[in-house]
Amino acid sequence: MKSIQSVIYKIVLIQARIYTLKEVNCTISKQCKAKKTRIQQRGIFNIQNANTLLNIREVDVQLEEEMCMSGRGQGEGRTTVRRCGNCGEPGHNICIYKKDKKMSNVYSSD
Repeated sequence: MKSIQSVIYKIVLIQARIYTLKEVNCTISKQCKAKKTRIQQRGIFNIQNANTLLNIREVDVQLEEEMCMSGRGQGEGRTTVRRCGNCGEPGHNICIYKKDKKMSNVYSSD
């Protein structure tokens, strides 16, 4: 008798869980549908719109570069060329410079 009662309680709990999951799923579906509708209502994305967006992005990049050049926003977005601590030339560092020097000595000793 107790085993039948426990099975019935489990079934009731499972049915309640299924009901709540269906409600949550319905809510999520409505949110996704609303998002999809918002995206669709923005209009057709064609070549002219794409070119406009690209031009806006280029202008933003150019303005950012000009701000860095003029000294505004110091420390933000500035990139400096790293140079070798030994010879001062860009493109390598001291560790690579030492390796290159050792390699050149190996080849020159032949």
